[in-house]
Amino acid sequence: MKFLCLGYLNMDKFDAAPEAVKSEILAKCGPVCLPFRATGKVAFEEGVQHYSEAVSIRAPGKIEREPFIKSDSQIGSVIVIEAENMDEAVKLALLHPGAQLGEEFGFGMEIHPLQ
Repeated sequence: MKFLCLGYLNMDKFDAAPEAVKSEILAKCGPVCLPFRATGKVAFEEGVQHYSEAVSIRAPGKIEREPFIKSDSQIGSVIVIEAENMDEAVKLALLHPGAQLGEEFGFGMEIHPLQ
């Protein structure tokens, strides 16, 4: 079964942090990702550009140059993993940096089963 994992963060807080702080947390992400990727269960993983680049389309074709949902948390990564069930998907997602780092910037993960 496939699961969509969305990594979230508060981009405004992250943007406001000193460069040294941002560099430090980003440097930690790579090594933390290694066990996650080594599971062989990651089908797709990609970072998302800043929410200021988002475009929303609302029915009936209304285009807005902003995120669809305004929130303190924005999508920072999109991941598709393969797992037997939600419990395994959660265990896998817990290996991702979004579940382990950046608490001060609201890092977090959301998991959705795909059809």
